[in-house]
Amino acid sequence: MAQGCGNALVRLGGTFSGPMTGARHKFGRLDGLRGVAALAVVLYHLPGPLHALAPRGYLAVDLFFLLSGFVIAAAYEERLRDGAMSLGTFALVRLKRLWPLYGLGVVVGVLAFSLVRTLRPDAPFLFPDMPLAAAIAMSLLFLPQLGYGGPAFPFNSASWSLSVEIFGNLAYASMAKSLRTPMLAVVSAAGLAGLAIVMWRNGDLNVGVSGTSMAGGYLRFVFAFPLGALLYRLDGRLPQVEVPAGLPLLVTAFAFSGALPDLMVAAVLFPAVLIASRRGAPMLQWAGMLSYPLYILHPPLIAAMEALVPAEALPVASLAVLGLSLGGAALANRYFDRPVQGRFAHA
Repeated sequence: MAQGCGNALVRLGGTFSGPMTGARHKFGRLDGLRGVAALAVVLYHLPGPLHALAPRGYLAVDLFFLLSGFVIAAAYEERLRDGAMSLGTFALVRLKRLWPLYGLGVVVGVLAFSLVRTLRPDAPFLFPDMPLAAAIAMSLLFLPQLGYGGPAFPFNSASWSLSVEIFGNLAYASMAKSLRTPMLAVVSAAGLAGLAIVMWRNGDLNVGVSGTSMAGGYLRFVFAFPLGALLYRLDGRLPQVEVPAGLPLLVTAFAFSGALPDLMVAAVLFPAVLIASRRGAPMLQWAGMLSYPLYILHPPLIAAMEALVPAEALPVASLAVLGLSLGGAALANRYFDRPVQGRFAHA
């Protein structure tokens, strides 16, 4: 199965108030960016012609970490810095937002794993040398399986970026009071230097998903998240760019085509897209709402398809799984995530 890619998973876009941040901000058209990036991840993981539509879909993780830094800073930084929000409260808010769908993704992954093991016990499946129950418990606690060549999260390869996100968020919140603007720039620059080394060694930025490449995944966060927070702090000094509404979406889709080097996409193209998209009328908010469930639910479905479906039938099966992933994301958003977040909001 192709390497997984992650989603920073904060509710973006438009003017909103909700469980994702608990604050009200104008974020222009960022929902549309999330939607395009989430679809690119799915296409990247699918075999055959659909994969060719987004051969660098793994770069979505860099965009999501960037957007996360921007929105998390907007929603929480002031309260963290003046003491109005404690680290514990911040952690609880983030867990409430991230864990329900994350946990659902683990459950779907365990079911897919069990199905493959039952129907195709001979199918190749990299799995850590540990009891099944222990692997499930570690997955549910955001703890990666390190030191082996398979996915750091064997039931759902997409979980790796959520693990990086939650621990990265906690590190940021713990330092928020003393994290000055120049230090954000220094940290992001250090992350960029690390990514340059990753590019030199690997030829791309497709790291983080396996138990042997999690360090590279953290480097991607260390560059992109502080840069997003920095862009928020500099928001008033950034240019007010007037561009056609759909242009940032087209540029984002182009970013996953492989026409540009990965480092240029992550360090130049994505920040430019964020700057151009942070203002304007809300656009494609439904795509932003579906991006998290789409991201977290599709990897086990694709893994099961690749293990159970004959190679000659994969093109047709891929279309079916794409439709199933989109439909499942819509159902999970409507009947699972929204009710759960509504209960949290009124608790």
